[in-house]
Amino acid sequence: MANSNHQLHERDNTAKLGVKHCLEEFHNSMDCSNYDNTTAEMSSEAITLYGKGEYNLACKIFQQTMEDFGYRPNIGSILPYELSLRDVSTTGQESVTSYSYQRTEFDEGIHCFEDTEYINISDQKDIILATLLFNIGQTRRKMYDFEGAMDCYQRALQTISSVGFSAVCMLVTKTLHNIGKILYKKGRFEESIHVYNLAIEKLNPFAGANPVPLGMTLNCLGVLYYHKSQDDCEIGLKYFQEALKFQIRGLGEMHQLVGTTLNNIGRVFVQQKNFKGAIVCYQKALHIRRICLGDDSIDYAATAFNAAQSLHQEGQLDHALYLYRDFLRVAKVKLETNHRDIAVVLGGIAQIYQKQGKYKSALELYEESINVGRAALGENHFEVAMLLNRLGNFHFERENFDGAIEAYKSGLKIERLVLEPTHPNIIVTLGNIGEIYRESGDYHSAIQSYMEALQLQQDRYGLYHPDTASTYNVIGLAYDQMGDVDHALKNLGTALGLRRKVLGDHHLDVATTLTYLGRILYRKNFVSAAMDLFSEAFEIRKSKLGNDDGDIAFTLYNIGLCHQAQGNYRKAIECYAETLRIEKSVLGENHKDVAMTMYKLGEVYKAMDDFDKALDFFQKTLRIEREAIIEGRDHTSLVRVLVEIGNIHLTKGSLGPMMEAFGEASRILS
Repeated sequence: MANSNHQLHERDNTAKLGVKHCLEEFHNSMDCSNYDNTTAEMSSEAITLYGKGEYNLACKIFQQTMEDFGYRPNIGSILPYELSLRDVSTTGQESVTSYSYQRTEFDEGIHCFEDTEYINISDQKDIILATLLFNIGQTRRKMYDFEGAMDCYQRALQTISSVGFSAVCMLVTKTLHNIGKILYKKGRFEESIHVYNLAIEKLNPFAGANPVPLGMTLNCLGVLYYHKSQDDCEIGLKYFQEALKFQIRGLGEMHQLVGTTLNNIGRVFVQQKNFKGAIVCYQKALHIRRICLGDDSIDYAATAFNAAQSLHQEGQLDHALYLYRDFLRVAKVKLETNHRDIAVVLGGIAQIYQKQGKYKSALELYEESINVGRAALGENHFEVAMLLNRLGNFHFERENFDGAIEAYKSGLKIERLVLEPTHPNIIVTLGNIGEIYRESGDYHSAIQSYMEALQLQQDRYGLYHPDTASTYNVIGLAYDQMGDVDHALKNLGTALGLRRKVLGDHHLDVATTLTYLGRILYRKNFVSAAMDLFSEAFEIRKSKLGNDDGDIAFTLYNIGLCHQAQGNYRKAIECYAETLRIEKSVLGENHKDVAMTMYKLGEVYKAMDDFDKALDFFQKTLRIEREAIIEGRDHTSLVRVLVEIGNIHLTKGSLGPMMEAFGEASRILS
């Protein structure tokens, strides 16, 4: 077999002559006395063996049948006939997608036309020969001899190329399907797509009378585009939706193939982040597969798995948990104990337990999922890195920063081994590590991790990209937290410029960076400059979010601070009062942010010598802060409020309440 396109072109004519020569010999040497029931009987015997999985013996009998029939091919010695297949040679490095490799147990609808074909002795000789060649190809494919299978399939197509197509429509279709299947298995998507398109051309004239084969072929094209790339996702969806129409027309709504295609459509919706649409498709597929296959079927379990993940994304945790467990019920019987999808589901259940506050159970399942993943996929697989990252997130949320860093760094090590150097997963993991360091107060290490992520982003995306701008933004925050104002302003200024250029002046991310810059300038006593930035951020957020969003409240609070610092107390009160209204609506009456805003109102009224209103707001603040103490939160704010209340009573000459307030503050501090 040729090892390159160059060799193929050199030997092309010889190959075709070789096939023609063999066929001429076959026709010339055909002994009509052999053209009897023996051929059909031997073929039937081989088909029975094929059905039992005895592929090697079936193959030998098919070949013996063909020899008895008068044709003695040397399978594998002649280059494939190119029936508009371009270069479909089976040599070269195999490239199998991770999905195909990991999930061959589950039906995508690509594995159709798996059976062999019976011989009809009343058929033309070429059709009988082509059928035998097809059957040998089927046995070779089952034995993973893809080169031999491809040779037989294309000999079959050559043999019947002169026969009227209506007589051999399904044989040609099945042959093309199996060629396409082999190319798909090898990751050669473009060539496989070409072959399936040939099948569609052949089937289109017959779609009215028999729409099912066309529907099956359209589904296969959808699978190919689904796996080919994220950019081809929409093309895949169109093929799946068209396939569904033909399948329902030919089979009705409650057929296994319909369930498979619905499951495939759901997977495309997941790629598009349309989880609600995915759930609708998965629920229909789940119902069909339960009825047609039973709830112990691995394909039922696959849809339960898919539906659970989408439900999880949508926050429907109880339903997701039920389906995750339903998947495990089947998978632990049907699959190996250490299987990739079992690891993923264990991790998904752990995430739900984490949200439900069942931290011990969550941690146990995270660790089990990693062990299963390693056993299934090996130590250095990107999905093991994903599971480690989930464990890292668990530790981060539990404020176990050392455990989080350890898990994320273990995942990062794997990602760097198996992914391209600038892969987005590596960038995200570096950002997460930086965030953990920042939250733990190790700002130098945080900045180092962020800078590494920034370099990879610039290498992958260039300077003018939203992700690059976001990293500049967080680097600015880290510098601000470590007290390096100059570097903070520099990086935040860069982030602002990039966000304006890439996203436009009225994007919410622009408002975020304006707010961070404004807060630094406010602390440095550049109040007017800070006010300008806060005001621009307010206009952006108001236009995008309306009047009642939490970010509007936060921005108004910052504007109120500037008015208060400038002595514009009435304007400050207006801002704080509106902030308070939104916060109570969004956060509830007893939230700490509500207490902070009421405290600022108390400060302003005190500055205006309106001690009664000031005292009223301080006392309302005090009530919330006392609840915070009961809940175990920091008592610093409570002491501060008590001191303000004591000072107002001192100013008013109310010595008893003054001593009571100061005394409580003293007891808390001691």
